Amino acid sequence: MRVRLLFGVYLLLVPATARAEAQRGDSLSVLNAARHAQSAFERTRRHNIPIVDDQDDPQHCEVEIGRMCYWQAGSDDKPVAEPRSITQARLELIARLARLNALSPRDSWISGQLVRYMVESGEDSAARAVVRTCASVHWYCKALEGYVLHEAEDYAGAAAAFDSALADMPAAERCRWNDISLLLNDDERGRYERIPCGQRDSVERMFWQLARPSFVVNGNDRRTEHFSRVVLADLCENAENAYDMNWGADMREMLIRYGPPGWYTKGRMQSFQSIPMPVGHSKSPSFHFAADIDGDSVHWDAYAPIARERYAPPYMDTLTQLDVQFAMLKRGDSALVVAVYANPVADSAADRAFLGVSGVARDSGAADTTEERVRRVRTAWKGMMVAMETFNPTSRIDARAREWLEPPPHARGAPDVSTLLLFSADSSEPAETLDDVLRHALTNNELRGSHRLGLYWEVYGDDTPATPAPTMPDSSPDTTVTRETPADDSASVVVTVVRTDGGVMRWLGQALHLTSKDSPLAVRWHDVRDATGVAAHSVSLDLSQLPRGNYRVSVAMGTDPEHRTEVARDIRLR
Repeated sequence: MRVRLLFGVYLLLVPATARAEAQRGDSLSVLNAARHAQSAFERTRRHNIPIVDDQDDPQHCEVEIGRMCYWQAGSDDKPVAEPRSITQARLELIARLARLNALSPRDSWISGQLVRYMVESGEDSAARAVVRTCASVHWYCKALEGYVLHEAEDYAGAAAAFDSALADMPAAERCRWNDISLLLNDDERGRYERIPCGQRDSVERMFWQLARPSFVVNGNDRRTEHFSRVVLADLCENAENAYDMNWGADMREMLIRYGPPGWYTKGRMQSFQSIPMPVGHSKSPSFHFAADIDGDSVHWDAYAPIARERYAPPYMDTLTQLDVQFAMLKRGDSALVVAVYANPVADSAADRAFLGVSGVARDSGAADTTEERVRRVRTAWKGMMVAMETFNPTSRIDARAREWLEPPPHARGAPDVSTLLLFSADSSEPAETLDDVLRHALTNNELRGSHRLGLYWEVYGDDTPATPAPTMPDSSPDTTVTRETPADDSASVVVTVVRTDGGVMRWLGQALHLTSKDSPLAVRWHDVRDATGVAAHSVSLDLSQLPRGNYRVSVAMGTDPEHRTEVARDIRLR
């Protein structure tokens, strides 16, 4: 009976094994059918790519990556309509892949290609349905979901899906996905690659924070765009493409840095020896969003002619610089960040505005003055990136300004002060408080020489002495100095104006020796204490006789040169 029992078990096992082998054979045949269908579509695409007589073909590449040549197209690079033959062939491919995916739901290649071509066809809803029923590896399904949501412009949802995928994937795979080396310049890339993969998190977070295209839009679409490109690169790796080239590292790098083509064209064949190659056209307008870091300075050049990376946000046609002045003022243990800006868009009523601190803190309301647009936000008293941005969805114009802001450094025993706030001092109204100043604050650092420049700053501390007014030289009748509060001779102030584009022009406004006889400078001084221990100061400067150019205006305070705090602003006289 024991032998019979074992024999019986063996009889039961044989059919199971056979069934498994049959299933594997069926799965392989399903996969082969899917690959054949995908290859057939790409051949149809290549054969029917629109021919353009005036095909843009540069004499040299702006960026050469292996076999690939990249150049930034001009503003006349308009999308060329896709032939109906390609559109119909893609729809047939999608239908075929959908049937095969139902037969082999765990095959990641089939489900990935199905989602890829659905997204390419604009079938976002159908693609979402596919990823909801994805039966492949969990992290892979979440990555596909992130890809679909990003293309549907749900950037917050895409970020959540990608973060779930990253948390679930193996460490080596996560390292590959998070790698931003292709997006960095040579110096930055060298430093980045010397950091072990598991210790790069802070660098990567800062990179994406600085590269965020818009704080008005919910989510960081430059980051989700990057992960979407990684998904697409992986989908293209083992598949036919429109260029009829074997996939390689050069094609992957091109896609990661500049994104996938939005459409293809090719020129007319001149001879059998020069068969025209397809030209992929990236979506435009595209911008360089990654920040350039030089030492301690951070700057952005969205229109850099040769950039390490580019991205075309679907909601933005124009990216412009916003005229804005930032100031950092202390309020207890926290900071009040103020932005005074001028909107470049005429239809300002449709604007959405944002003042952010390191992409986290936001202001909440409308402008609090009628003369200028003003935004305020409370945050920590420390160094931070501040961003002011307006976006008009009708004109699709995004205007922004970003700046690194930090408390002015001060020596031991020197007063703790705010940054300088520039304002127009042409008004006869006294500028004694912050609200007074904000009504006349400048939105940039440019000033016409015929106008008076006002400087506002605050000194902090429970026992903060009011700084004394400078003494008017007797020999300078054109210089006037007034003061509204008693002076405390324990502290001194030095106001200087220095030419920065032609060497030192002159020093103006020295305490006790404010000007020379021929100086054109006129100073008007105000000093106010409030109950919080904040001493507010303002001074107006007549710079009308200075030649146009670039200057640095600074205010130094302290009891002696070793215990002195200095704050400064760069200005341009027009």
